[in-house]
Amino acid sequence: MTSLGVDIQPSTHNVAPPGTAPHLEHTVTVRRPHVLVVDDDPDILEMLRLALAADYDVTTAPDGDAAMQLLGKVALDCVVADQMMPGFTGVQLLTAAADVQPRAVRVLCTASERVQDLRDAVNLAQVHRFISKPLRLLELSKLIEDALRTNALAEENARLVMELRNKNQLLARALSEVQDHERRLEVEVDSRTRELRAAMAELEKLALRDGLTGLYNHRFFQEALTQELARAARYQTPLALLFLDVDHFKNFNDMLGHPAGDGLLRTLAGILSDPDAVAEKRFRGRLSDIAARYGGEEFVIILPQTNLEGATIRADRLCSVIAAHPFDGRQVQPGGAVTVSVGVCSFPDHALNKQELIARADRMVYLAKRSGRNQVKVYGRDPLPE
Repeated sequence: MTSLGVDIQPSTHNVAPPGTAPHLEHTVTVRRPHVLVVDDDPDILEMLRLALAADYDVTTAPDGDAAMQLLGKVALDCVVADQMMPGFTGVQLLTAAADVQPRAVRVLCTASERVQDLRDAVNLAQVHRFISKPLRLLELSKLIEDALRTNALAEENARLVMELRNKNQLLARALSEVQDHERRLEVEVDSRTRELRAAMAELEKLALRDGLTGLYNHRFFQEALTQELARAARYQTPLALLFLDVDHFKNFNDMLGHPAGDGLLRTLAGILSDPDAVAEKRFRGRLSDIAARYGGEEFVIILPQTNLEGATIRADRLCSVIAAHPFDGRQVQPGGAVTVSVGVCSFPDHALNKQELIARADRMVYLAKRSGRNQVKVYGRDPLPE
């Protein structure tokens, strides 16, 4: 019998790069495939070793036991095993090789025609190639070469598939991160948009509202009165204007201070804009009514689609509601109550434009104050002051 194996270390060839002379500094080490050949016939084993040594590093084993020891010690690229051997059969050995060194190509040499042997070789040993006895050495060498090439291609394909899978996972993760970022950005943009709209609404409110009372400011009143007069003229509907001035407001400020005066104006503004805020329910505003602070302690109310009679009734009720309201600090005022003087003028009966409407309603306030305050004066009904 031959030795259990030849030199099991892989041999190398020095290969010089194309176009250069062989030199130690330019050599490249190329590992030759390592093949384990197992056969219980020493003559066949030696013949196979000599035949394959030209292309491969060959290690031989005379039986399955010796081959099993080598499987655990030597890195192999191919295992060639005879089927009919004492102890381990070729299928059993290659089955073990599939577990111990799964990357190694498995070749079964067999003269058996038993279907079960072939089925076991495929199902258990996962044999890559079969070769029938008697062996043809050139055919065996080419078969091993082809099997190694196919196995290398399969491994490369598996590597590429794994690399592609990893890259796809990285791409999916990156895409997920981009989508998460986009979602977060959308949420942020939506939040900022809402904040911007709220800020714009607040700015618009500040631009149209009086900072102290929350009523519409003088600028908005002027624009609104222009629009309402144009609408009244177009549809030939009446419109009235109430002009209010707080009686003895300077006395209230002098006695209690300006903060108290500001509080009085805010309370009065609440009555003008929200009638439900007062106990007396006789005064009822409408959604179409426009209350504004004209300036200082002066207020105005635009009454669309309201004639002089209706406006007078509204003014009388409003005057009495304010006089009866329990304002904080009212006891310092004459008569112990906060009161207002109200002037009324209407379009088109007594004024044909905005300037006339405002001026004549204001003149009626002056008349109410001269007549004793806490009362309503109506343009066209009450005699004008001399």
